[in-house]
Amino acid sequence: MKEVDLKFKSTITQEQDSESFQKSAKAQVEELEDGWRLKYLEDDQIPVKILLKKQKQTLIINRGVVPSDYSLIKLELGEKRGCKYVVNNRQMDLISETKFLKVTKYGGRVKVQVEYDLFSGLYLIGNYAVTLIFS
Repeated sequence: MKEVDLKFKSTITQEQDSESFQKSAKAQVEELEDGWRLKYLEDDQIPVKILLKKQKQTLIINRGVVPSDYSLIKLELGEKRGCKYVVNNRQMDLISETKFLKVTKYGGRVKVQVEYDLFSGLYLIGNYAVTLIFS
């Protein structure tokens, strides 16, 4: 694995409210035959692991520490996938539906864009747009 600079931008829309934030971190990246594996500390304390598979257009995000505050999000273009969020030792089983997933390589950088909806049963929790850039 090699160390890279990671930039992260996220926009969350829930009903009529929308919030955006940007973060950056040092990440460890490993280029795989069909994608990348990244790991970094969000806000210098929360471990995040990301697996990106280009061919299957799949993004898997592991965030937090088991068992107390943990999330596992599986995003696959055009598919609904089960997700797990654990907050304060309380598990929530959710469903993601990925609307857009694109990976672009340019000038030694990789840009990942993903847009997805998150559901609790039939209830739409929110719409999410995330951009990751690492080099």
